[in-house]
Amino acid sequence: MATKTKHASPAKRLPKLPAERLSSPPDQKFACRDCPARCCRLPWNIRFGSDEARRYLEEPWVRERVGEEGALVIARGVLPMREEDGRLQCVFLDDDLLCSMQKQFGHEYIPRSCQAFPFGFVRDEKDVVVAQLSQLCPSIRDNYGEPVDGQLRAKLEQRGDTERMSKALATLSGVILPQPQYLRAVKHWDDQLAAGGSPAATLARLYDWTTAFERALPPGAERAADASIDAALALASAEEPAPLAPRKAPSFYARVLFAHLLGNLCYPSRVRQAHRVGEASWTQLHALRSAWNKGAWVLGRGTVDMLFVPRPFKLQRVRTVDRFLDGDEGAVVRDYLRLVLQRRHIFSSPRHLLAAVLDLSLATVVISRFARCRAAADGRVKVSLEDVREGISVAELVLLSHAALSEQSRLMKNLRWLLLTKRESFRALLATEA
Repeated sequence: MATKTKHASPAKRLPKLPAERLSSPPDQKFACRDCPARCCRLPWNIRFGSDEARRYLEEPWVRERVGEEGALVIARGVLPMREEDGRLQCVFLDDDLLCSMQKQFGHEYIPRSCQAFPFGFVRDEKDVVVAQLSQLCPSIRDNYGEPVDGQLRAKLEQRGDTERMSKALATLSGVILPQPQYLRAVKHWDDQLAAGGSPAATLARLYDWTTAFERALPPGAERAADASIDAALALASAEEPAPLAPRKAPSFYARVLFAHLLGNLCYPSRVRQAHRVGEASWTQLHALRSAWNKGAWVLGRGTVDMLFVPRPFKLQRVRTVDRFLDGDEGAVVRDYLRLVLQRRHIFSSPRHLLAAVLDLSLATVVISRFARCRAAADGRVKVSLEDVREGISVAELVLLSHAALSEQSRLMKNLRWLLLTKRESFRALLATEA
């Protein structure tokens, strides 16, 4: 390992945080091993603060490594990435899949987000700091390594901050629900998911239940008394749920969703990012191919090369793969959705209550479609547990953990709003994978 040069700017030690009550999933394990640098080889923005950007730009070794183009990216607070074998990877990643920056200056010098990955932290309603462990990391997803309990405090210090749950969420009609009130609805969602059954059918019921709950609140009121909440919860639970009938073909909004999220994971779309540096290996023809990829997803026809899928495959083959959400593999998805609720991250910004149900639904559809794509690429008609786990990793990457709502495209924001407010379109989305 290289030693620190005499010109290196020393990394500032993070201040010791006060003692916190920390929480993580029971029996969860983690170790940074047995992984081909997945977190360093993804089409995502690895962000850092202005103090870190300034420190890197002042270091001659860093500027030499990244060049002028990379320095401009760092100035924006993002790690530059370069294309390698059809994927993006961090410019500091060496051929041995180890971080050159860490070799040169030590672990405390690299960005805090890199030090702490796959750990994030959310302060819950009881002021407990809950570890949000990214399922994008194979160690977390497959649960190997050492117990995380002994690692939480160090990772929290490396991360340096925690997110906070929103103190209130709004209904679509404008009623403000304080945290204790909206968490009563969340408790019902968790209970329904825990009861079993297909997560797609459960989420369709939860959409109807939540809209019935919101509709039962006093009209015109900005806030609702606890007694009104009790009555609304009871009225919503008394309604008869409508069954969800599977669709033979994906709905229009499902195809748009797949084109936008899964299409962006296909080559060359996945390497055409603003933080990419180096001489472009793709030409205008590749830009046209990127557009064709998205068109292929909308049409459900054509061959695509998708991240985490071992080989290119024809989209037509996906329809030959059995749906699985009402089987044993669907239980894995259901457990994951409950984990998302428990780690509280989707409640860390002010938004509509029903949007959380939508987030869980989008994740379910993406997980299912990706798992079926992976099986199709392997010539199978049934998905495996590994397919589903990789689908969960993809949902973490594009929806629930690493993709900030504030950075979503206008298309995605409009799609979310349409699905949020149009019941039949929402149900058709879920029915696509039911």
